[in-house]
Amino acid sequence: MSVMTRKHLVFAAAFVLAVMAGVVGVFFFNEPDTIDHTVAGESSDTSLGLVRDANVPDLPFADNPDPTVCGIPVQWGSDSPAWLNGMYEGELLQSEVLLYDSHQRFSLTGSAPHGSPVEILLFQENPVLDFYLVKTVGPDPQEGWIPAPFLSFDPVDVSATG
Repeated sequence: MSVMTRKHLVFAAAFVLAVMAGVVGVFFFNEPDTIDHTVAGESSDTSLGLVRDANVPDLPFADNPDPTVCGIPVQWGSDSPAWLNGMYEGELLQSEVLLYDSHQRFSLTGSAPHGSPVEILLFQENPVLDFYLVKTVGPDPQEGWIPAPFLSFDPVDVSATG
């Protein structure tokens, strides 16, 4: 090889190493800019760019403070009947029980009347508040996650609430 070719190889190798070092630096040492688009009073996970929809109400009981430590949903494994229950502490809070997109409750997927029979599809055990993925029984079935207090394993008396 000529001297000129060796210089080109050394230069090319140095250039490749410099580019690789820059790429590594960008990926490992550069923190991305995050913008919090949360409206006051809304829950969010800005690390994922997720914000709770405005029509998602607060729960009347404690929620999971850190969704990253929540359990992994598992198949329910029972065909025992269950019913939506909009009652909490003796008061009808949801005549239409709300169904959510996930245990983080970023948006609503639908609703069904208090006392509606449901099929449980999945269960998610969490540190504070467990959730169930349910599907309503009957025409026009709806599916969504509900917090455990809004699910009953005993038939719900709807006559006492209306």
